[in-house]
Amino acid sequence: MCWYTPMPFMNGSVVMDVMVGSNHLGFPVDDKRFSINVNGYMRSSTKTDRFRFGTKATALNDFMSLSHPSRPLWHTHERAPVLILGDIPMSKVVLLSDTGFEDYFPVEVRIDSCWIASLSCQWKGFFTSITDSIATESTLFIRQNQLVYYFVGHYPILHMRGPGSEMWTRVLNNICVKKLNPVFFVKNNTEYVIALGGGGQEGQFFLISVQDGIVNATGAIRAQRKTACQFMKIDSCYLVWVVFSTNDNKFFLLLNDYGAPLFYVVEYQRGGYYKRIFNIPQLVPKAVSDRGYVVMLGTEQYSTRVFSGRGLAFNPFSKIFYVWGNAILQSNDMVSFIYLSNFPGDSDIKYFVMSFNGHIAFVTEADEVWVMKEGSTEIKRAYPSEAWSLYNTLQVMEGSPDHDLNATQAIVTVFFDKDGMQELVYREDPGTTGKLIKRKFPLDHILTYDQMISTPHKGMTHNGIDYIRFTHRCPFAVVRFVDLPFPQRFTRMEHYRVKPPEIMEKTGFYDQKSLIVYQGLVYQLLQLHSAYHRAYADPVHDPTWRWWKNKKQDAEYYYYMASNWKSSGGIYVDMANYVKVYNIRPNNLLPETIYLDKKQTFLFSVYLSLRTTKQSMGETAEENSLNYMWLTILLAHPEYIRADLERHELISRGSVLYKVAITDSGKYPWQKLSGKDLLKSSANLKVAHSGMNCYHYMDEGPQIKGSDTIIINIGCPPGRRLAFDITYTKNYTSEKNKRYFDCVKPDPEMPCFYYNDVFYPFFLIQDMVTGHSGRFNGSYIFSIIGGGAFSVDNIEYFTEEQLLLYNTMVGSETNSLIWLRSDGEDNKTDADGFNVFSQNNSGILWVCQQNSPCHDIVPTGASAPDYFFVMKVSNRGVDQTTYCDYALEFIVHIHGLRLSYTRALYLLEVSMAVIIGVLILYIAILTMAPTCKNYFSRLMKRMEEALAFRTASSLTFTSSFTSQSSLHRIASEGVRGSFAKPSKSNVPEASGTQ
Repeated sequence: MCWYTPMPFMNGSVVMDVMVGSNHLGFPVDDKRFSINVNGYMRSSTKTDRFRFGTKATALNDFMSLSHPSRPLWHTHERAPVLILGDIPMSKVVLLSDTGFEDYFPVEVRIDSCWIASLSCQWKGFFTSITDSIATESTLFIRQNQLVYYFVGHYPILHMRGPGSEMWTRVLNNICVKKLNPVFFVKNNTEYVIALGGGGQEGQFFLISVQDGIVNATGAIRAQRKTACQFMKIDSCYLVWVVFSTNDNKFFLLLNDYGAPLFYVVEYQRGGYYKRIFNIPQLVPKAVSDRGYVVMLGTEQYSTRVFSGRGLAFNPFSKIFYVWGNAILQSNDMVSFIYLSNFPGDSDIKYFVMSFNGHIAFVTEADEVWVMKEGSTEIKRAYPSEAWSLYNTLQVMEGSPDHDLNATQAIVTVFFDKDGMQELVYREDPGTTGKLIKRKFPLDHILTYDQMISTPHKGMTHNGIDYIRFTHRCPFAVVRFVDLPFPQRFTRMEHYRVKPPEIMEKTGFYDQKSLIVYQGLVYQLLQLHSAYHRAYADPVHDPTWRWWKNKKQDAEYYYYMASNWKSSGGIYVDMANYVKVYNIRPNNLLPETIYLDKKQTFLFSVYLSLRTTKQSMGETAEENSLNYMWLTILLAHPEYIRADLERHELISRGSVLYKVAITDSGKYPWQKLSGKDLLKSSANLKVAHSGMNCYHYMDEGPQIKGSDTIIINIGCPPGRRLAFDITYTKNYTSEKNKRYFDCVKPDPEMPCFYYNDVFYPFFLIQDMVTGHSGRFNGSYIFSIIGGGAFSVDNIEYFTEEQLLLYNTMVGSETNSLIWLRSDGEDNKTDADGFNVFSQNNSGILWVCQQNSPCHDIVPTGASAPDYFFVMKVSNRGVDQTTYCDYALEFIVHIHGLRLSYTRALYLLEVSMAVIIGVLILYIAILTMAPTCKNYFSRLMKRMEEALAFRTASSLTFTSSFTSQSSLHRIASEGVRGSFAKPSKSNVPEASGTQ
């Protein structure tokens, strides 16, 4: 039994892909990727789909038709959770999808449909259709006529500075907008949309920005208060297209001087001026050879066809720039251009689609789909074509439900996603109201079939057997990538192993309880992953270490209980199944994307072999020779990346082995945070003469071989962090100072350091992807940015002025320093005066001068006062070993602080006075003790004698009084009893006192 559960979303992300793979048991099932994105434009409802910005439509054929042309699908590259597709004629309906159009929702948007025409914004007519639509991470943009609207989604999971929209909001209210242009990449966590002005704002363009859900629009982009047309002094100017390169912070404009008519490519640096970089010839060049390109030097021959520019395209990874229209012009350096002559230009290009990893597709006004590969001049028509018809027929024979020989269909759009080239097709099958089908565009199949159809062949006989011999256009038979490094170090992809808990039920079926347990375990694992930002380095560098560290000792007990079917709740959770995986092995496939830090090298080998004797029947030695196999590499940024190819000819094997090294040159000028503001680059590997002519059949079908593109991100790779190595710091500090004093109440999470000892901090560079944790050997700036006495709750952060006083030699003049270097070096500082340290000299002396916050802390008990310092370590601008801008804040507990001299002297005086008083008293007691003893003895004796005399006198007086009373009583009794003889018992007994 197999089952899976939805994955919890991590904070700060609304886009997620889930790859479902086969367990390779039973029938073979292909792996499939699913997009599970957050849709912030829907309301929660259990019955129907409710949308915040419109009403869901029903039948597709009510507003779509087979005669409608295709349109582009624009969105921020790999960041937009919801895609929007408009441009449906005479309809306010848009197609919405949060699964990459695996499914979709037709929605009629609720906008005011206000058409405000004026003399400054003349419009040919009113159209209800949504002409342009662009999706960003948190916002949707649409244009209807000259009006631009936006709608911010409701995404609590994102770091939004405001709530989502409740209705469509207009932007650029006073601008006559004729077109929206997309910006596919972000800059500083900001997404952009470009609006082109029309009417009275013709020749102007505006930049709309989206950051944290806040939409802002600039005024017209000008240089010296002039628009591009005014700056270039072109009167009859028409702005056709604008591209924004976020890498270079530059705009590239396509201007049309319709008075000439001529087209110009213009560059604008933000904050600078406009510069014309290329004058496009009025006529399209003539191809005089079959090379597929013409270098545009001004001396080439021209045809009679007038060039018509429709747009621009720019790939920031490869730095290849395109001008497209009824012809395609290409430039690798924005200086020299070539004309790609394999595109005939019978129909103008309507939109240009880039995958940004080497493949390009474009659709013409006749809805023809053409494909090309970057770095190559070959361009081929994929649809309609004979190869497409052959593929469609084969799919019908296999019983594919997405293909039909007699189906009436129309291409809605063509786009690229992580699975390659896709097409969205609208079909009207009998008995239906129309349907949309997303299917993978069979690019490799079509190119392979096209080669078989167009390759010349002839009959031949070998050993009495007749063969059909095709001309081999591919220079090699086998190409393999070998000796690849462990991928995680360069791809920066983190892996976890999360298996479902084992069930004690004999049936083996999972129930709701086990599902909840598994969901909770997955959620806890993701929480540990996202929250692993401890300033103190753990002894074991793994986010899951703290999860299980106190339960490892009981693992065997839990296993014993499970093996005897006595687990609590009937569920057994094996701790070994919830770990981070660091040892992913290379699979001999070149990674699509790698990250390079400063002077880091990516090494691998390429193995090429010739065809066997049987495969090369009828070929000449030159056609199947080692001298015909050469590997080339094209770098997008040779100023930052270096590539070395080392060729080894294995003649006995008929093979060539290339050892390839792609190395960062260390010249990238920026230090950035981990994974932020990376320079987008690429390396294109291509076997010479391969083009689109080489393919290899695999289980899933043919695959084009001979060229690969590696996306290279230069900068600080994601997943690296700086951590305080508390264990080594404590041990090294104790060793150097020959002692270690911990606090009276030790805290294992935050050990104490003694004030009078030299403090030696050490730091680690922890790689969250590979699990490597090594010593940080670069330079860094050390400063104390806050502190508080006795408790962490009393910490207060310093101001900028206080930072200078407490941490730099400026504080020595005002007697405000908290600490000093132990080596006494005063010249190792940065421009602001902060001290620069390295691991070789990291000692710190605590001084706490008179005007510092840690001076004269009055103890609250019998022990010396404690102080909690907030320290900051940063390598920005002082470390030449990495592109990473490491910044770490951590708290150090210092105990045993000294008192001020005045308070110490006062306490000394009081203590001495008490001690001297006690001493004098002691001496006095020793000298006067005998006299005092005799005096007290005599005194006590006299007091005893006096007490004894007083007691005797009292007894005598009492006895006399008693005798007189007795005689008086006897006399009285004698008178009364004179006639009776008294008995003996009635006579009282006399007593005496001595």
